[in-house]
Amino acid sequence: MKTTVPLKLIILAILLGFSTQVFSKSKNNNMKDKAKENIGLLVILKAKSGKEQAVKDFLQGGLALVNNEPQTESWFAFQIDDRTFGIFDTFENDEGRQAHLTGEVAKALLANADDLLEDFDVKVSIQPSNLIASNHKNGEQNKGLLVLLKAKEGKSAAVENFLQAGKQLVSDEPETLSWYAIQLDKSTYAIFDTFREDKGRDTHLTGKIAAALMENAPIILEGFQPSAIQKIDILASK
Repeated sequence: MKTTVPLKLIILAILLGFSTQVFSKSKNNNMKDKAKENIGLLVILKAKSGKEQAVKDFLQGGLALVNNEPQTESWFAFQIDDRTFGIFDTFENDEGRQAHLTGEVAKALLANADDLLEDFDVKVSIQPSNLIASNHKNGEQNKGLLVLLKAKEGKSAAVENFLQAGKQLVSDEPETLSWYAIQLDKSTYAIFDTFREDKGRDTHLTGKIAAALMENAPIILEGFQPSAIQKIDILASK
């Protein structure tokens, strides 16, 4: 089925001189310059009823714009459920993050937010993050996981140590392509990882790091439930 890109985004892309070819939703991870990833953004978007396909098209079309941002190291557009979408991206420093936040992707998002999104609030929906650890392998990224973690009082250091140790465990998983451990605030953390297909994701969910998470959760995490592990589809990535 042919994808329809929102008119505002098409016009913006034409003005910037993009060809239609750059709207490809390339999702291959080539590991280029991953050592430069230090900080990021996590953005959660809720589509208005009836606007789900339009939000999906918008995010896939956004790849054309983000490909023109040299300081945006990685960028993922993803879908959590029928109406919930997200963006996760990384940068070497705050200069790159601010360039992204004032760039064409952000402008296009704000221009379309009232029409497409429910309860979108820049101060709440766009969450800055610090990268604690990451691991990368080459491959096409189609599936993923987003796991939100809340540290118990006084356990933030323990959560960070656990996530640091997780990098070594996930390095032994050939089907886990990208794996990020991030900090959103002083007690809130997340894991974002990607896979080629369901098989790799299922292997990860029954692997050592998942077992370690379930074992340590009652000790270091507040109110953690298996439902916090959200399966996602990768719509587009840089």
